Amino acid sequence: MRRTTTALRLRQLRKAKHMSQQNVADFLGITRTAYNKYENGVTQPTRQAMKLAKLFGVSTDFILGVENRKSSEMSMEEMLRKYLALDPNDRKAIHALVEELYQKHFNDGSSHTAATSADESRYRIL
Repeated sequence: MRRTTTALRLRQLRKAKHMSQQNVADFLGITRTAYNKYENGVTQPTRQAMKLAKLFGVSTDFILGVENRKSSEMSMEEMLRKYLALDPNDRKAIHALVEELYQKHFNDGSSHTAATSADESRYRIL
């Protein structure tokens, strides 16, 4: 039987965490036999995908073979590409939100502002 992408990824992720099939099955609240069927491609872990993603620190899309990136986080390049595709008003709204969040987290007057002001002019896209 040919293993599915999901089956191969589950085995790889489990081994990377040095866990047994029984450990994962216990975490999911299922039998080892049921989990073994996921790793052998007999059944898909559709109902368990969220729990597995949390356990292994990856996205459900990665586990289910929908995407090749382990993380659901966007790459900087992808984020910039999407940002540049927006109209100017939406870009201003995003800029305002980022500025508000930055001030919320770094309003202590520390060197964060000085360190980023040089970079700001280099990466300014508004």
